[in-house]
Amino acid sequence: MENKSAVGPADQAAPAPSAASLAGPLSGPRKAREAGDRLARRRSNGARMTIYKYAVVFTLALFIVGFSLLLPRTFFTLGNFRTIVSSQAVLMILALGLTLPLTTGEFDLSIGSMLGCAAVLTAFFTGQLHWPLPLVVLGTIAVGVLAGAINGLFVVRIGVNAFIGTLGTSTMLTGVTLAVSDGQILNTVSQPLVDFVQYQIFGLAIPVYIGFALAVLLWRFYEHTPVGRHLFFVGEGREAARLVGLPVDRLRIGAFIVSGAISAIAGIFTAGQLGAADPSVGPNFLLPAYAAAFLGATTIKPGRFNAWGTVVALYLLVTGVTGLELLGTSSWVQEMFNGAALLIAVTFARFVARDQAA
Repeated sequence: MENKSAVGPADQAAPAPSAASLAGPLSGPRKAREAGDRLARRRSNGARMTIYKYAVVFTLALFIVGFSLLLPRTFFTLGNFRTIVSSQAVLMILALGLTLPLTTGEFDLSIGSMLGCAAVLTAFFTGQLHWPLPLVVLGTIAVGVLAGAINGLFVVRIGVNAFIGTLGTSTMLTGVTLAVSDGQILNTVSQPLVDFVQYQIFGLAIPVYIGFALAVLLWRFYEHTPVGRHLFFVGEGREAARLVGLPVDRLRIGAFIVSGAISAIAGIFTAGQLGAADPSVGPNFLLPAYAAAFLGATTIKPGRFNAWGTVVALYLLVTGVTGLELLGTSSWVQEMFNGAALLIAVTFARFVARDQAA
């Protein structure tokens, strides 16, 4: 008789465990570790962005403290701080106006020449044409509007590169300046204009208050108006802005026109500050204005040209230059300092953009 052994369910081999079943108990800790890594990366990115956001502010504070300790009797004085603030008021106005075309992704190299031309025209309209002061101011600003419109025509409508187009306008303005002044300093600035510009309130000249008022106005415009936000959209991507229905060309032309008008106003204040019109003064403002605008784009609102960042950056630059000059460095240090600041600002902006993209 054949003997067959019965195999019951208990004697059958158990199925091999699957990979999913093995991973099951570990999925909880693994997910926790991944969540922790993500949180750590977010915190690290947040810390870096905080440093980026206020690096220029911290550097300005460091400059003030450092130079005050080194030069307590010359730098750390009320008179010196008043001089620093008042002397840069015109440059602050010019740099703030520059942020408008920069926000739309355009460069305007004519702002310095427009300032110089406006200063000369202010003296010319008064001394040669004998216009009343209100008409002098309106006529000079009208020339700034015209220069901005020419920039917009060539750069936006015709499609000329902004560097070339605005450089051409700058050269034309320089020609007008030399033709009107004959290369000489004009001493025919209206005395009421000089009195107004040099009038002080709490030790600060009138252009200081106008400059800070312009900063408030542009801050409100950029942050709290649709048109201001549209300018940023245009600067970020023109084709995308067109696809959503924004009037891209009008916004770009408008930015050039307002920049030209503000540059003319800065020129009028320059003539009032000096009490004369020097035809060679304009180009000296170009590099510091760009250095302030680009360095300002790395602070307060990193990656975006903004009003308060420009103001902080401007006073960082002038504080550094003033402190170094009081320490006995040569006068050429200002050009080197501004140039180095511009290079550092552009490099820093690239790091900010890379981290934001990541």
